[in-house]
Amino acid sequence: MGSSIPHWAGITAASRSGGKNLNLDRLGVQVKWITKSGMKWKDLDSSFESEIKKWPAPNYIFIHLGANDLVSMKSKELIENIKCSILRIKVFAPDIRIIWSDILPRPYWHGTLRPKLVEIARKRVNCAVRSFIKTEGQYISRYPAIKASEHNLFRHDGCHLSQVGIGIFLNNIQAAIETFVLGVAKVFPPEK
Repeated sequence: MGSSIPHWAGITAASRSGGKNLNLDRLGVQVKWITKSGMKWKDLDSSFESEIKKWPAPNYIFIHLGANDLVSMKSKELIENIKCSILRIKVFAPDIRIIWSDILPRPYWHGTLRPKLVEIARKRVNCAVRSFIKTEGQYISRYPAIKASEHNLFRHDGCHLSQVGIGIFLNNIQAAIETFVLGVAKVFPPEK
């Protein structure tokens, strides 16, 4: 579930070898892409509850969301909202395993004249949520290869991933899910 980045990743995945299931069918994994461009954290709970009523509860929920909130919300408030949503998911569907997908860096943050402060907030949110996710026994997907300084990984808007960036993002998601399903680790790639 998430905003534009997973939205475009899902569209790209459908045309790649392995398709929308990221070649994970061999492990019995089926991927359902539930995305909305411009999605904000406040949209997660209602979107999740709506989907869970339509379909059987999934084994995993992969959440890539929060970047659109960084410019308009204090990091402390966003962290609390994320924690509340994760706890709500665990109450609503206790058997679902939650995968937190780190908020990616960007060369450009729309809506701010202070991008360095937004980058600090992004790092703060990722760090706090990773710590919380670990205490809850859940999963983390990180993207060390995606850096704001690597302009070829982003579209001209400096916000969305280019096809190269989406390729890296999808490869990372595929490897992370495989790692989690096989029980190899709870963080991918492993932290140094």
